[in-house]
Amino acid sequence: MEIEKQIELIRTQIGKLDAPDFDLEAWKNTSILILSRIFGQTSLIVSKIQSLSHHLSSWALRDTLGKTSGEEQVKRNAREMLETVILEIETLGPPVQESGKETSPVMEAIRKALENELKVSQYRTLQEILSGPYRDDERLGKVHDFLAPFDAETLRKILAALLADKAVATGIKQT
Repeated sequence: MEIEKQIELIRTQIGKLDAPDFDLEAWKNTSILILSRIFGQTSLIVSKIQSLSHHLSSWALRDTLGKTSGEEQVKRNAREMLETVILEIETLGPPVQESGKETSPVMEAIRKALENELKVSQYRTLQEILSGPYRDDERLGKVHDFLAPFDAETLRKILAALLADKAVATGIKQT
């Protein structure tokens, strides 16, 4: 994902903090999805966002008794974290996933093609199948069963996106 798009997504999340109908859990879920894609699921920022809460902890009580509400404090913390993330991206460039493995261009093309055509729940189901403890033949059967209900147009779009991707096309030309 390009740096500009990463920063734009994060700024959108910062803007949502000021929404009159702000819902912390919904905001956290969306933020976690975005930040996981940028930094990886096991990154520190993802765990910090997950831990945000405006329940009445001793800190929240102290802030509530003082000049800010618990929700305002959570919003302030969230805003500060996301602004720091933007500064980090702008200063240090795109993050390297914590796994230490950079995604290959072909794998990125596959992920993009699937994300563009599948619903989030479908994509997660496919991820569970692919990462499950199955033998190769079992995994193949589960993927086949997963794809069976899709219409031909959806499958064509996924295949076309894969074949048209520069990294995949280059790989095919070389073989």
